[in-house]
Amino acid sequence: MFKDVVIVAGAARSGATWLGEILNSSLDVTYRFQPLFSYAFKDRVNINSTYEEYELFLQELYESCDPFLLQTEQREAGNLPHFIKNDSPHILVMKKARYHYLHIRFLKYFPNVKLIAIVRNPCAVLSSWISNPKEFPIGSDAWLEWRLGACKNQGKPENFFGFYKWRESTNIFIDLQNMFPERVRVIRYEDLVDDPINIGKSLFSFAGIPFGDQSQQFLAKTNEHHSENPYAVYKNKSVKDNWKHKLDLRIVNDIEQELIGTQLEAFIM
Repeated sequence: MFKDVVIVAGAARSGATWLGEILNSSLDVTYRFQPLFSYAFKDRVNINSTYEEYELFLQELYESCDPFLLQTEQREAGNLPHFIKNDSPHILVMKKARYHYLHIRFLKYFPNVKLIAIVRNPCAVLSSWISNPKEFPIGSDAWLEWRLGACKNQGKPENFFGFYKWRESTNIFIDLQNMFPERVRVIRYEDLVDDPINIGKSLFSFAGIPFGDQSQQFLAKTNEHHSENPYAVYKNKSVKDNWKHKLDLRIVNDIEQELIGTQLEAFIM
């Protein structure tokens, strides 16, 4: 049975899958991918669910071997790594790109829950989303969709596509860090790309996850080769800036004008 829980969170296309796999590299981690988006646990808990309902959700999540939660298909395709595990890992890590308004419930209900939120430059987030045909509906107009992301969000509050949802999720993460400074850490995607080993080690320490050879090896090779698959975690450092050659300059200028002078300005620098 697990003793501690770590939530890895980020707006869609922010690098949360990569961060999740970094923590998943520990022998002592049981990792689950987007549980509330899975068929097995779809909408299992909500903002009004009780402590007991959340507790049961975490217990069943830890015990589940659902292929989506384990990302079996992506691992078999080589887009995600295979890791060796201890017989009974005592830390449950789950990655979430949706339902960010529920983090407050986990943190308030369970003192053994920590949250690591990764925030990527919104221009890079939008560029990654718009250029991914599996995420950005074919025929949609980027200029009409970049703010609200309505073509993907479909009016569902749990979805976080588009600039306004990036802004909403990032404000949630910062507010939670202010409320729970010992249990919430907000990091920049670009910093992790620049220095994955040192920042990775600091996150293991923050989360109370043992750091071993398997994690060291994964962090050392994570930028060594590049996969064009949008769901692969093996990317070279060009991912940090390649949006500059792809995203409509009108979108870039509007984002900069709206964020300069706010608490979110640090994420476009």
